[in-house]
Amino acid sequence: MAMIYVRTKPGRRAWYEGRVIPEDKFIPVTDTPSVRRLIDHWGDIEVEGDAKPKAKPSQQPPAPQPAKAKEQ
Repeated sequence: MAMIYVRTKPGRRAWYEGRVIPEDKFIPVTDTPSVRRLIDHWGDIEVEGDAKPKAKPSQQPPAPQPAKAKEQ
């Protein structure tokens, strides 16, 4: 699994593997669904850099655009 660097936001407290995540420095943690929930849903921790998972491109072709009516 990928490792990400996180720290808690001021005034928040979060745990990872039985230890408190500090708010003064970033620590490496495994990018698991529970850690993602702390980041995305609760907002308790912040991620160093841009470590958000990138969306997969769609496998479907784009939908056809409707034809514009001519103005007379």
